[in-house]
Order: sequence, then C-alpha cells, then structure tokens
Amino acid sequence: MLPFRVEFTERGLADLQRRLAATRWPSIARDTGWATGTGDGVLRELVRYWARDFDWPAQQAALNRRHHVRGPIEGEEMHALVECGPAGRLPILLIHGWPGSFVEHLDSTRLLAAAGFDAVAPSLPGFGLSEEPREPGMSPRRIAERLHQFMCALGYTRYGVQGGDWGAIIGTALARAHPEAVAGLHINFARVPADLDPESLTQAEQEWIAFRAAFEREETGYSRIQRTRPQTLGYALNDSPVGLLSWILEKYWAWTDHDDDLWATLDRDRALTNVTLYWLTGTALSASRIYYEAEHDPEASGSGPMNVPTGYARYPKEPWAPPREMVERSYRLTHYADMPVGGHFPAMEQPEAFAADVATFFRGVA
Repeated sequence: MLPFRVEFTERGLADLQRRLAATRWPSIARDTGWATGTGDGVLRELVRYWARDFDWPAQQAALNRRHHVRGPIEGEEMHALVECGPAGRLPILLIHGWPGSFVEHLDSTRLLAAAGFDAVAPSLPGFGLSEEPREPGMSPRRIAERLHQFMCALGYTRYGVQGGDWGAIIGTALARAHPEAVAGLHINFARVPADLDPESLTQAEQEWIAFRAAFEREETGYSRIQRTRPQTLGYALNDSPVGLLSWILEKYWAWTDHDDDLWATLDRDRALTNVTLYWLTGTALSASRIYYEAEHDPEASGSGPMNVPTGYARYPKEPWAPPREMVERSYRLTHYADMPVGGHFPAMEQPEAFAADVATFFRGVA
C-alpha cells in the first residue's frame, strides 16, 4: 500500500459550479414537506450554500493532512484512511455503508487512535476513492474478502471490525469467513432473522416487526430501485449534482436524530464533502450497485449464528436497530449499549459517543 493524496482538477470543480448554476428546478405546486421526498426548501438552501460558500479546496486540504493509502487488491485499487494509535492496541476496521464513505469516520478514526487503537476506514469498491469493480458480482460477501486481504496487506493478521448499514452486513460476512482474524465485531445495524417463530417473539420484537412493516411500505423505494435497476437511476445521478444531493439528503433527513434542523445534528460541510466526493469521482452508480449485487448473489452469506464476540450499539433513530433479544438470536452478543441519542450515521452524528462505545467493546476483546 502506497501513500495517497486526494486531488481533483479545477476543471472538475468548474464543471460542478456550472451544473449547479444551470439547475432546472421543478415546479412544486404545494408544500408537502418531506412526505413525498426531499424537502424543497431545505434542498434549495443547501444548493445555494454548495454553490456559493462551500470550500472544497479547504476540505481537500484537510483530507490531505490525514494519512491515506491506496493499492491493488485483486488487481483493483482500494483506498483507506489510516490513523495509528500510540499504544499498539488491536487495529479496528471501520466499514461504511451507503450513502456514506470514509468521510463518515474522519472524527472516529482520530478518537480511536487517541484511545490507543489503529483505525482503518476504507472506501468500499466503487465508492469514492476506491476503483470501480470491472466485473459484476462485487457483493457484500466478496467485498468482505477484499477487506480481509486489504488488512493483511497493511500487515494486520488479527483485527476488530465495526460496521453500520452495509458495513454491518459486510462485517458479519467477514467475521463468518475469517473468525481466525476477526477478534470481535461491533455493529450499530442488524438485519432481522427471516425464519422467526411468531410464537417465540417478545413484546419488543413484535413491536419492532410492526414498525419495520410500516417503514418498508413508506421508506424503502430507494432500495427497491437500487436492488433492481440501479443503472437507470445512475444516469440521472451522474449527470445532475442537485439530483445526487437530493437523493442523499433525503436519507440524511430520514435516518438521523434531529428535530427540524438537520445541521444541528450533522456538520453541513462534512455532509457536502461526502456528496462532493461521490460527484467528483463519478461513483453514484458504482456505489448504488451494492444493492443489486447483494440481491443477486447466489452464495450470499447465511443468517446462522455468529460465533465471533459481538458488540451492539442501539441508537434510537436508527431504522435498522432491532431490540437486543432479536440481535442475540443471530450473534454472540458480549456487549450491548442502549445509546441515548443518534441515528443511522452515528460516527457523524455523535462521534465521541460512537468512538467511546467502540473502544469500550474492543478493549474487552483485544
């Protein structure tokens, strides 16, 4: 793995500005808030900020003050942010999901390094700074294998894994495939077992299943599109920065723990850095394909018991946070934290609390 710098041309930035200025806005006949999708007023104000005040060169310079590496894994380039702690504790692999990137972990890598751990935050294949897979089939299971090879290339033969969203799914597959290397798994997202006996469910589990049924009806249209026809949508997201921002902003709004001010929860520049990274690398389609590849993987990882010690942090506004007893049906839970605040992006929303809980868990398994 070689040192890597984040560098984009002035031409790419000028093209972004031109496209923002030329946005053809739809006519919104009546204000529906967020009920029918991205809130028009919030999006327009954020686009104005992106075009006039957001300072990408400053964000890029800040990224380049950190240590990045990039190198080939199975012939395709993979990137990671690496922060080394002084105490030589267990290295921790921090796996992001969609619509995220390593940017989610800019704070948590520093905090975990200060706690004595080496922290590795990769870009998943086809996300941002990692090369787009040249062949189909880059499912979570295959990504897990690449990440194991990546950690070995960095010299880590035993490490911890943390993941939310797809990171939890990939991390689970990685722990199942390489229990000899994965000392522990920490998740803040969990899938519900598919074969639950209704007679065995607790009251909390029944309430969770009812919540999920309503959530699936109203909130998962994006997932159905990306699982089935990501390329059709990909042309639009790759051509319109406002379209890309709208697609991602709606998830920030729907999945984070906030009242009516999203920027009281998220750092606006950090959120735009993530979106700008998708735009400048042209990876909106290649990132969204993870849904399609997972849906069409004939050898997808099963849902049997997890033997690797697992920590679970349950955040109140995480839509994929089943009750503790449901997670214990699939994982060997050795640590549980009922977090007071936070949602789907805890490393961005509550970095100090997130890093403290992750560190607490891995101190117990290192």
